[in-house]
Amino acid sequence: MVYKQVIYFRNKKSDWMREVAYLTRYAGNGLINTFIGLIIIFSAMAMGFSPIISNISGYVAGFTLGFVLSKKFVFRSNGHIVPESVRYLFAFIFSFISNLLVLRLAMIYFEFHVVTSQVLAAMAYTLLMYIMTRFFVFGPTREI
Repeated sequence: MVYKQVIYFRNKKSDWMREVAYLTRYAGNGLINTFIGLIIIFSAMAMGFSPIISNISGYVAGFTLGFVLSKKFVFRSNGHIVPESVRYLFAFIFSFISNLLVLRLAMIYFEFHVVTSQVLAAMAYTLLMYIMTRFFVFGPTREI
């Protein structure tokens, strides 16, 4: 009986430690992705591209880099690239729409300052994207 409890505790501890490792790598991924995205945005603007085109370029690169880093570094997935990339696109779109919804609600409904609203929206995006990539995009292999 005690032996089973020890195994249960070890499994729970290892589950917790694995989650902390995922979160740590996810945060590192976010920092790298943000840094490179900003370099691309500001480099494109320095080369004479419009702020809109520069921004889109940075986000396209960030989306691609985010997928690759999440697959190979954060979650270390061996799944098929096509289904995972489609699920990643869905997770991104869902998280980004949620980001915009939180931003709008915070500014208009709750009348928060724009900076506070942006921070809340970014937090919503980050949390949703983590949950979706962790459990939906790169979660356990699904059999059909």
